[in-house]
Amino acid sequence: MNNKFLVNFMISALASLGFAQGLQAGENFHFRGKTVDASFTTTSGGGCIVTSVYVFATEGRLQSPPGPGNPRTYAYVGVTRVNVCTSTPLLSAYGSTTLTDQQLQFSGRLESAALNMVVPAFDSVLMTPVNVSVNLTWTGTGPLNHGNSHSHFQGLGFIINSRSSGFFRPAVASGNVSDGITNFTTEPSINATIAQTQNGYVFID
Repeated sequence: MNNKFLVNFMISALASLGFAQGLQAGENFHFRGKTVDASFTTTSGGGCIVTSVYVFATEGRLQSPPGPGNPRTYAYVGVTRVNVCTSTPLLSAYGSTTLTDQQLQFSGRLESAALNMVVPAFDSVLMTPVNVSVNLTWTGTGPLNHGNSHSHFQGLGFIINSRSSGFFRPAVASGNVSDGITNFTTEPSINATIAQTQNGYVFID
């Protein structure tokens, strides 16, 4: 994972949770807090069915100066499943939710983390709501690193420019991400991190 991880995670979370909607030009945010993320990819059905899962969660504080700031503990999950042999989408579910302290826990100096929650999502293939259960554990696999980054992101009707600095540790995530019938994470993550943003800046235009 390169040193853009902090900004990329922050942008994806802010955008997915709708923070950019309804904001005025020139509005900005400062973010501090801990985050985890993990990506999973599995193949089944004779190599035809490819399932991808992305999970992001944060425990932090979001401030719009000169306000005092508010705690922001939330999570985002996305699950897609495609038959690559026939180019047929089978599942495309995305959702986000706020969390309690008990649902997202960190241990040591970004040494491990655990996330246990149910996320209300929507499947745009079947056009139906789906509850996605997430029970994952992150275990650090490498040294604690420091990173600084700058990024530019353009969405529908808004632009986000971000700068961030903080610490991260590469990790492996394992456990279950399920719709109650199928476990989508039968193998450990292909990428995962445990991070702490010391100073994140997001500018909306």
